[in-house]
Amino acid sequence: MKKVLLCLLITTLFLSLAAVAIAEAPEPGSLSLVQQIINRNASWTPESYPEIWITPFYAEYIIEERDAERYPANFLRFAPPEGAASLRIDSDYASFVDFDTYLQYSYQAMDRASYELFLEKAEEENILADGSGGVAMYVSPGHWGRARAMLDLKAYFGGTAKLYIELYDGAGEDLTAEKLSEMIQAEAARVQASLQFEELDRFWSQGVFATVELSDGTVTIAVDTAAMTLTDIQTKKLKSRAVVDSKVRATEIEISSPYQDDLEEAEFADGTPYLCKVSEYWSDAYFYIQERRAGDPIYLHIKIEGTFSLEAFAAELEKVYALVTLPEAE
Repeated sequence: MKKVLLCLLITTLFLSLAAVAIAEAPEPGSLSLVQQIINRNASWTPESYPEIWITPFYAEYIIEERDAERYPANFLRFAPPEGAASLRIDSDYASFVDFDTYLQYSYQAMDRASYELFLEKAEEENILADGSGGVAMYVSPGHWGRARAMLDLKAYFGGTAKLYIELYDGAGEDLTAEKLSEMIQAEAARVQASLQFEELDRFWSQGVFATVELSDGTVTIAVDTAAMTLTDIQTKKLKSRAVVDSKVRATEIEISSPYQDDLEEAEFADGTPYLCKVSEYWSDAYFYIQERRAGDPIYLHIKIEGTFSLEAFAAELEKVYALVTLPEAE
């Protein structure tokens, strides 16, 4: 079984390298990340993120158009595992969980990686492929077992670019080496079968997400992200980037607790209170939401990159705060 799957994987790999497409990003406003809470675990519904979009290039370089020849808006696009819920969506990384099995999947596009370092910690008997055919794989069986694969992306991104895939047994089922071997070979082959290379004229997520729900398992908020270019999204935190005064600036929105020290009290013109701290490169604000059952407070944390006076930060902060829908006070 191992040899058959591995041969199919390598064949699929080389066939897919020729399938380069010129494409469009998803339609503006076509995606919304909807939260679900399963066994106290926050994730987004499988329908929320139907395709993975990642790149080994730095998001800020693409957005800034710093060097379009060296850092073009090129992406890998492929299907996530069927029925799996997304946990994290970054410019170069995506992770998912299957709540039926608690198997976790992660995918990372790397601009520089080597098979030698990848296999350095692998036991010889658990190595399935050494990279000589464009694929390296190994397994780590046992309690909370893992299986890993690394696929060559040189034909897409040049250099030593690789796609790193990891499966993690989140249920602690003591999976055997043979079972893990079958799973990682099948998953790598599945990814290759759906893999597409997309050349765009901008960062793929620009204006694509209409709304994003964030949750820490206790409270859920909704953020209007239609005008944002999201580059890093976790279940309780998001980051957007935009070019401001010829520089890429980041804005973060997060459900956070507890807040940091040395904060000043402030309020908007309508009386909305908040705590803030203005510093040289980042400025932070915290809006009280509610208390957890344990008694510690939950805050909305907004962080804006840039150099601001207190008045200028307040003006920018009010624009971001207006995009957030908080739960009604208890």
